[in-house]
Amino acid sequence: MNTAVSLPECTEEYKQQQRQKVLDSEVVHEWECILRSTLKPYTPIIMSGILSVMFGVFYFLSGDFHLIYFWAFLMLVMVPVSYFLFDVDYNYKGQITPKGIIVQKTERVPEIFYKATRGMAYIGIVVCVIAALMVGPLAFVGAGAFALLSFKMTGFQKQPEVYVRSFLKGIPCRIRRSEMPYQYEVQQFSSHCKSLKDLNDNAEQLRCFHRWTINCTAEQEKEVLSQLSRFVEFENKV
Repeated sequence: MNTAVSLPECTEEYKQQQRQKVLDSEVVHEWECILRSTLKPYTPIIMSGILSVMFGVFYFLSGDFHLIYFWAFLMLVMVPVSYFLFDVDYNYKGQITPKGIIVQKTERVPEIFYKATRGMAYIGIVVCVIAALMVGPLAFVGAGAFALLSFKMTGFQKQPEVYVRSFLKGIPCRIRRSEMPYQYEVQQFSSHCKSLKDLNDNAEQLRCFHRWTINCTAEQEKEVLSQLSRFVEFENKV
């Protein structure tokens, strides 16, 4: 299968130029939504169950009543951590330009929560090490959990993830809707240049590089697709 359009070489220089063109272009439409998993309410329940089973086994093996205090301490810290950090919500902002799209995703977690969690993690390491000396080696499991949490949070800085994709002029795209497991009726649209598939290595690299994915709510869908159609030719309708 051949295409009448002369395809550029998909080099690193080409990719960088395309990204920069998108970033330098005027934003003609933008929208915002929240990405929140439909399973998020169950995350604290799962974490509570895991901790309860784990310490139940430890208590059965050791019979030490002090383990209940460490279980309560871990529950107090890890349950909210699991809710905010293990299944993170995102503020999602999409922008359309004549050259491509820009997406920004920022975690919806208050900065003070990270600071508090980091402090509790370091305290937890000390507490669990002391517990290990008093109770036994089983408490090192808790120390390890807090150590991992501490290392995860030490270098945290709240910065948006930026996703930039340019449009490939002259090549029609095939668009597809995906029902995503998000609350607030958020769905996903993805597009790729199907006509480039299996032509040659360069065409395949271009197809992958110019593939883009966006999220929007059902109410935003019509306007978003209408704005995209000003700059992209679609093979199909969704």
